[in-house]
Amino acid sequence: MNMPQAARHFDITEWADYVREVGSPEQRSEMQQHLEAGCSRCERLQGLMAKFATVCSRESLLEVPHYAERSVKALATLGRESRRSAFEKVLAVLSFDSLNDPLPAGVRGTHQISRHVLFHAGDYSVDLRFEHEKGSSSMVLVGQIANQKSPEEVMSNLPVILFAGAQEVSRSISNSFGEFQMEYVPFEELRLLVPMEDKGQELEVKLGSGPQA
Repeated sequence: MNMPQAARHFDITEWADYVREVGSPEQRSEMQQHLEAGCSRCERLQGLMAKFATVCSRESLLEVPHYAERSVKALATLGRESRRSAFEKVLAVLSFDSLNDPLPAGVRGTHQISRHVLFHAGDYSVDLRFEHEKGSSSMVLVGQIANQKSPEEVMSNLPVILFAGAQEVSRSISNSFGEFQMEYVPFEELRLLVPMEDKGQELEVKLGSGPQA
């Protein structure tokens, strides 16, 4: 069936409203008559919007897992400057240093560990081990973040950023156990920052120069 030359076409936003059954009854009736008149252009737009509406309806039923949301946020944080001013700063306090004390009960010694330190920052602990291979100029930092008050809290997908003064040295992301690892060349004034966006806090651990190679 051929369309009258004077018939007007409807744009894609109007067809989006049409398939969602919104808009005035008069316009919907006019659009229905337009389709029945055989406009192939508008029929394609109506079909496209109908498929799109179906996809959107299905997507609205999906719930993004919390761990996936945290992971995406952590990856986004790794790609930008740390927004330190946006978080409440929580300074960590040293509670154990293997340079001064014997290893605590239950901790096994190993020739790879140059230094083992434990910090507390509010409800959280930051357990750090500095490892050095003989002849290498770099250090390996292995750490674990835990909530001492609520041990069941999952500490995964937290960005961990190492600074030397104002210069960023290395970055990592904690795994499902709150563990992380990074390699770096020793500098003065090392400090570790752990932004916790869900809590509105940022843990800061001052390391000094760390163990020397």
